Amino acid sequence: MVDSQQQALAELNATKAVHLVGKLEEAIRRYQALLKAHPTFADVLHPLGIAFQQIGRHAEAAEAIGHWVTLVPQDYDALINLSNSLLALGRAAEAVQVSQRAAALRPDAAGAHAILAQALHASRDLAGARDSYERALALEPNSAECLFNFANLLVDGGLVEEAVERYRDALKVRADLPEVYVNLANNLVRLGKADEAIGYYHIALRLRPGMPEALVNLGNALFIHTGDLDGARRCFEAVIARVPTYRDALNNLTSLAMEAGDMVTAVRHARRMLEVHPRDQLMHTTAAGLFMSLGQWEEGWQHFEWRWLRPNLPVPLRDFGRPEWRGEDISGKTILIHHEQGLGDSIQFVRFVQQVVARAAQVVLEVPSNLLALYRLAITGVTFATFGEPLPHFDVHIPIMSLARVLCATVDRVPAPIPYLKADPDRVNAWRDRLPKGGFRIGVVWQGKPGTGVDRGRSFGLEHLAPVARVPGVTLISLQKGFGLDQLDRLPDGMKVQTLGPDFDEGPDAFMDTVAVMQHLDLIISSDTSVAHLAGALGCPVWVPLKFAPDWRWMRNREDSPWYPRTMRLFRQTTAGDWAGVFQRLATEVALLKDGDASRLSPAAPPPRQPPLPFPPVPAPPLPAQRPPVLVQRMTPSSAIVDDDTREAMTRVGAIHYPSSDRILGGCLEANGEWLQGEVAACICALEPGETAVEVGAGIGIQALALSTHFKVHAFEPDMHLRNLIQRNIANIGHRSLTLHQEDGSDIDALRLDSLNLIKVSIGALGPGVLRGARSSILLHRPCLYLRSDVKPDQAMLDLLREMDYRVWQHRVPLHAEPNFKGNNVDPFPGVCVYNLICVPVGRLAVLHGLVRLV
Repeated sequence: MVDSQQQALAELNATKAVHLVGKLEEAIRRYQALLKAHPTFADVLHPLGIAFQQIGRHAEAAEAIGHWVTLVPQDYDALINLSNSLLALGRAAEAVQVSQRAAALRPDAAGAHAILAQALHASRDLAGARDSYERALALEPNSAECLFNFANLLVDGGLVEEAVERYRDALKVRADLPEVYVNLANNLVRLGKADEAIGYYHIALRLRPGMPEALVNLGNALFIHTGDLDGARRCFEAVIARVPTYRDALNNLTSLAMEAGDMVTAVRHARRMLEVHPRDQLMHTTAAGLFMSLGQWEEGWQHFEWRWLRPNLPVPLRDFGRPEWRGEDISGKTILIHHEQGLGDSIQFVRFVQQVVARAAQVVLEVPSNLLALYRLAITGVTFATFGEPLPHFDVHIPIMSLARVLCATVDRVPAPIPYLKADPDRVNAWRDRLPKGGFRIGVVWQGKPGTGVDRGRSFGLEHLAPVARVPGVTLISLQKGFGLDQLDRLPDGMKVQTLGPDFDEGPDAFMDTVAVMQHLDLIISSDTSVAHLAGALGCPVWVPLKFAPDWRWMRNREDSPWYPRTMRLFRQTTAGDWAGVFQRLATEVALLKDGDASRLSPAAPPPRQPPLPFPPVPAPPLPAQRPPVLVQRMTPSSAIVDDDTREAMTRVGAIHYPSSDRILGGCLEANGEWLQGEVAACICALEPGETAVEVGAGIGIQALALSTHFKVHAFEPDMHLRNLIQRNIANIGHRSLTLHQEDGSDIDALRLDSLNLIKVSIGALGPGVLRGARSSILLHRPCLYLRSDVKPDQAMLDLLREMDYRVWQHRVPLHAEPNFKGNNVDPFPGVCVYNLICVPVGRLAVLHGLVRLV
């Protein structure tokens, strides 16, 4: 025994020597061989974990070091190393716990507080992270790394000016850190100090020539803030020369070519970026704008679906619990058309609603509350629903801007029954006598919402309308609301703009006064805002001054808009930033129109339609499975009765039939519209879209149906009555990727599945039999397992799972959870919960926060 221990120690020291000279792969092989030969020789674990960490294999590092610290919980260095790997894996909550232990062991160690701060930052506890950074810096004030990370935290918290000072402090300690210069420059750009930022980017590049982050951000600053397109292009091309697949550089080259009007080059760059990054939201968003601008809407709409993966959406992606409409027959169904993005988008795309009315049994149209009054004046055949409030029942849904794709809108096939909106006659009469009398009356809007990327360059200063105001007989009337009204106090000498009083469109209903006033105007001149779409939808003559490279919906090289034919004219900059030329042309046209040349109202004939070009298949976006649920209005109890044995409840997945005798299930479905949604969420976390799951003991099928929205599901239910209810529920809700089997689920191996990623057993007593009947499939596919259990799990089951090489955690799921589908905050069964086992095969990464590990 002594000789064996001495041999193991000698081999460990020899392996450490190999490790120290940088032969990491060889060291790992020798550490693992040593551990296999001496399974209880725990001294191998920490250096093995460090070696894994050094080659970026953090899952194995965390496993090895985590095992070590369970044996030696006072090892400070191991706790720090474990924290670093957990952070690299995105397991922030666990990193917090581990680094807190390190800080408790060594409260005077700045490094412990610094790693704790990083973990707290990653877990979004910004206040706690700040406290820890300040403790670390109190102990070690000249840590450039800590100052840099603290500055990054401040940026994340919106404290940009303070962050800039901390970056400067870091550079006082060490002036040779290019990353600090880049981040300092990035935030100086945010503060409007682009010239100073450009200098710091150049310093970073002197320290590290060719640094991609510095080049990309320098290119952005030159592109956006100085207009130096050539300089920006050189930066992006330099990045591509070093890293041909660099995401932001590829995307920015495409955007830059579009900004310069070089659409041939833009298409070439777009094809390259889509080839290299076929599942990247940013690439598809840029491609959508490009191909829509070129009139290649057939391809553009496909890329446009990736908009749902953009960060900070004005209306988030929601869980509707029903299939999305893809164009199939809905003649017997109710469809929900739901709101997204801004008011102008709604006004532009609401034109498609009448086509859907002709196809569906019923249409529910969800709109923002401030557009309800306007839409009710003109849109018929729909049930209106207010965005943010519970929705009536529906069978399928679709975002309003996706209608263009499903209905195959092209440049020469845009439904444009102009006007498709109208004004309130009473308001039209009320405004008749309030407007200035006589003259040629032009309503003007000049400012969109500032501070957003889309607004960059699309708004113009009110003073640019001075040439129009000088046309004899013209009266300018402000339709502007909100941003930009302060410009009325800074008009050029001799320029006058009439206003409509403080009560103009001050009510809760948007645009009701605006549309009434428009009926009395000879012309509207509007920047690229919702008012331009509103005038177009009303059929009022509207002229839209556009920047050189405008939003995709205005396309390129045409004076008309297929969205608003015959009544909208587009006046484009001929060079970037040249508003003076635009408004001089516009003033000339106004003078001719005022003098009686009505032909000036109509845009020039559109260019000939280009045939659609072939394009590579566009993948569907991988939409997240977990989304905030919409609320659906509750059904009355009387409407829920199906027959003596069965009731119906409106749920997250649709109208579900359930046994009248099941008081607990029925109570949850009626109150919350869902059943153990925490179990569904846990299963979703274990799967990727399109993967395969098996549920045994599926009950009425509500969870299998929920999972089948995103995954391929095989369901088994041994109870014949419940199996019949599953069949009815599948028929009621419509086709999903769900296969119901007639067997009891005790022989999953007989399915001979090509892939198997999850087995869910929803009846605890069935678990051992299911696992025995799935042993070959489990060995082959190594799926995650989700097994119903008791508060105290059966030890024989745990032993079986250990034998099958699974790690096991206990998962407690309450019957009532908030938020739920029906927005109910009253627990129908207080404190009642079920217990499950989450089982993950050894070697597979598992990020499980706050759960008790059993095996």
